[in-house]
Order: sequence, then structure tokens, then C-alpha cells
Amino acid sequence: MGGSQSGQALHKKREPEMSLFTPREAATGIACLACGQALNIKRSCHEVYMLCPACHKRFPLNDFISQADEAMERFLENVYCDRI
Repeated sequence: MGGSQSGQALHKKREPEMSLFTPREAATGIACLACGQALNIKRSCHEVYMLCPACHKRFPLNDFISQADEAMERFLENVYCDRI
């Protein structure tokens, strides 16, 4: 009945869906609302936000979702949904 084959299928190792060690910050091409410099996207243990490395202003992520560039999308691919 192929018991060894079905047993192998049940014990197949799953690959992790998300790496536990992803960057906490990435540069984007999105302009700061205060000074016009490119913003960084950052994550903490509890949330994701935008931060300007030039003027140090912090902005909610929701204000920039419609402007998401490739760098921001790649960063968000590795963030748990409850932090967005």
C-alpha cells in the first residue's frame, strides 16, 4: 500500500515562510513631507513607520502606502501583518 511513501509525505519538512532575521530599516525613494529628503522605512517590535534620516521626523506608514516604491514593498514583504 506504499506506507513508506505516505509516511514520508507526512513528515516532509516545511520551509519557513519568513526569515526571523530581516533588516529593521531600509532606504526608500519617498520624499519627507517636512524637508523633502528620502525617507527610511523602519520596523520596531510593534509597528512599522517612516523616518527621515535628515530631519528625524517620524510619520505613520499609512500616509505613504499609496506612494510605495519597490524598496518599500520589498521591506514590507518581510514584516508581519499585525505591525502594519
